[in-house]
Amino acid sequence: MSKIWSADSPGSRDDRQASIAMLYADVDALCKLAHWNVLPHLPELTSFPWDSIATVTSLRFRAQRCMERPDGKLFHSTDAAAEVITHMKLMAAATAPDPDILAELSGLSQIDEGEAVLLSLTMGDPEGIFLTGDKRALRGLAHHRICPRFSARVLVLEQILAQCLRKYGREWVSANFCPHKHIDKSVSAILGSRCDATIESMLQGVRSYLSEIRRLHNPEILYPLGDMAIEFE
Repeated sequence: MSKIWSADSPGSRDDRQASIAMLYADVDALCKLAHWNVLPHLPELTSFPWDSIATVTSLRFRAQRCMERPDGKLFHSTDAAAEVITHMKLMAAATAPDPDILAELSGLSQIDEGEAVLLSLTMGDPEGIFLTGDKRALRGLAHHRICPRFSARVLVLEQILAQCLRKYGREWVSANFCPHKHIDKSVSAILGSRCDATIESMLQGVRSYLSEIRRLHNPEILYPLGDMAIEFE
């Protein structure tokens, strides 16, 4: 496995108080948020400051390669690549994951290399939360014996979308999400085929999707972000 984290960079977890909660953000999720102009607002939306957010360092190099020509996979615009590079400079450096946990997670076909690293880091951090936009990975995790250790520790993009609707309103969401809504199937469905869904319809779409995620495992894995938790009680 190639080295996609940095254990010796300044600001590693050993240099911070152990009680500080960390948000370990999946590459796919960060890139989608960058396309939707949500990445600059991530600390406000999640209450995790930039120095408490980390991802794999390999993303920076991929973003740099896409500054001239997007790869059509993670990056569909040079602006999104620039956003990722800018905000990764503000993030904490991820430490090296536990090799035993990493090896176990790497054996799951639904979980890619970067996700395995970030899930390992989340497991090794009592306060760690995992941010993802990969539904396939969550379904794989739900059937793994370690899933109970992720109870209330997974944050998904649809929760971020709901926060954007509440804080910034439907017009802001439509203006920023719709140009690249196609990069995420569930978000695209929530916004509507013509991106003309009402805010009530969008929130109902979020509730429907989150209900599906909640049914994947008991105890549920979703992190209670904002007041969405109250609505589902």
